[in-house]
Amino acid sequence: MQLPEIPDKIPVKKRKILGPMARFLLNKHNWSIVGEIPNMKKMILIGAPHTAYRDAWFGLLAVLALDLKVNFFGAKWVFSRLPSPITFSRNLDRLGMPWPLGWLQKYMLVRLGGIPVLREENKGMIESTTDILKELDSFLLLLAPEGGIEHVEHFRSGFYYLAKNLNVPYVPVAIDYKNRQCKIHPFKIVSGSFEKDNQEIKYIFDGVEGHYRTFRA
Repeated sequence: MQLPEIPDKIPVKKRKILGPMARFLLNKHNWSIVGEIPNMKKMILIGAPHTAYRDAWFGLLAVLALDLKVNFFGAKWVFSRLPSPITFSRNLDRLGMPWPLGWLQKYMLVRLGGIPVLREENKGMIESTTDILKELDSFLLLLAPEGGIEHVEHFRSGFYYLAKNLNVPYVPVAIDYKNRQCKIHPFKIVSGSFEKDNQEIKYIFDGVEGHYRTFRA
C-alpha cells in the first residue's frame, strides 16, 4: 500500500508495533489513504461522515499507518466503556456498557492522543482547548464536525472557532466506505463566516458513503 509523503513540519510519532499493524490492517481490508498532507506544524483535521464507530476505527488506522502524532476528542464513556444497543443511563457521560478492561481502554486511547470530553459539562470547552493548544509548538487535532454518529443537518461549529482562535487551517478528510479510502482534501482558512464555511465543507463531503449512510449536503 502506497502512503502519502509526510512533510518535514508535520508532528510524527513512530510506533514500532501499532504503525506496522495499522498498515497491515488497512491493506488487508483494501483501504487506502489518498491526497497530500499540508506541510504545516499546526492544523485541524475534520473527518466525515461519522456514521458508526467503525468509521472512526478506519480513521484511527490511517493516523497510525502514517505515524502521525495527533490529539482527538471523544465522549468520556468511549474511553472506558463498550458500545451497547442498550442504554444503562440517560447521562451522556455514562453511555455504553462497563467492562473489566475499561482502565486499559482508557490508557490506550489517552496514549494515542485522546482527550475525554464531558458532554454534560462542555461549557467553555473551546476556550479551554484554545488555551491548551496555544502552548504547543505543533499539533494535529482530529475532530468530527458532526459531533457524533447521529444524523445532523448542520456541522457543529467547534472546529471553526478553534481554527479561528488559533489562526490555523483546517483540512477536510473524507472517510469513504464505498471506495475504501481516507481522502485528504486541500486545507482551508476560516472565512469569517461559519455559515459560509459550513456550506462549502458540506459540499466537499456530499455523496461520501459512511458505514451506515451517505452524507448529503
